[in-house]
Amino acid sequence: MKIIVAGGGQAGYTAAKKLKLNLPESEVLLFDADNCGLYAKMRLPDYIAGKVTREKLILASPDAMKAQGIDAHPGETVESIDPAVKTLRTSAGKTYPWDKLVLAGGADAFVPPVKGVENVEVFTLRTLGDADRLLARMAEEKDAVVIGGGLLGLEAAWAMRERGIDVTVVEFMNRLLPRQLNEAQSAILLEKLSSTGLRFRLGVSATLLEKGASAHRVKVTFSDGSVLDTGLLLFSAGIRSRIHPAAECGIKVNKAIVVDHRFQTSLPDIYAVGDCAEIDGRTWGLWVAAKDQGDALGDILAGKRDSFESPVYTPNLKVSGIQLKEICQAAATEARQ
Repeated sequence: MKIIVAGGGQAGYTAAKKLKLNLPESEVLLFDADNCGLYAKMRLPDYIAGKVTREKLILASPDAMKAQGIDAHPGETVESIDPAVKTLRTSAGKTYPWDKLVLAGGADAFVPPVKGVENVEVFTLRTLGDADRLLARMAEEKDAVVIGGGLLGLEAAWAMRERGIDVTVVEFMNRLLPRQLNEAQSAILLEKLSSTGLRFRLGVSATLLEKGASAHRVKVTFSDGSVLDTGLLLFSAGIRSRIHPAAECGIKVNKAIVVDHRFQTSLPDIYAVGDCAEIDGRTWGLWVAAKDQGDALGDILAGKRDSFESPVYTPNLKVSGIQLKEICQAAATEARQ
């Protein structure tokens, strides 16, 4: 049996590895846009903070994948799928047949369509390439604005702060980590983070982006009429699942590729896992969830598991000295007093 995995992130690599382990006689091919193999995306803030080297980010190089029996194709992506004859075409112009196809293309960082965004330089932190580009700019600037007060936004802001950059975090909601914390918990977090030197603007959004005072600077106008001129503008406003080329070949998609609890798409023998997949209307966008799904699919296709039920994931904020569990306990204690 020939199994093709389209995407070499945590979900795709874990699925390929487990499939090869469970079905050693099968041919497992993995295609991925990156040339370096699997790397630890959740440690990208540590990378830009200077706490981990580029080499240490790599968890499984293409050579390591090949040593595991995976036919890795770094720098080559799946561009189109023909489900009728079970073939696909890649960015290298080659056509490959498949018996089972696993879509694991992940997601892209979302940059909101703020007026003027196309006229200025903005940054995201989703890939190793994003991190390298961000590092280059950080070496030249002393101040930054981070749009988004979620987990990644706060971790990126803290990483830049550790590099000595003056950082302002802007969050549309009136509290930090609005998806994870209630108002009381968020208030405690805000107090702790403010003591680190980070600055915060809550309950406002960016409405206009213009060229700033010098070549690379950006003038940001907010919904309350206030203005900031910054040397570096980073968006951490969530993700958008990659639904190409699934949508073009007739697979059912919503915000992501719709799958059941066996990761089966609407077309036979085509599956999807990780940030590009949607189960019961939900996409987790978490490293550990991608790993769990890839692992489960490897067992499901080998007949070792019937289906997948997602566990409940506890959020973790990687900022020195701050534990969300302790903050939640402190808030609960205050509420009882």
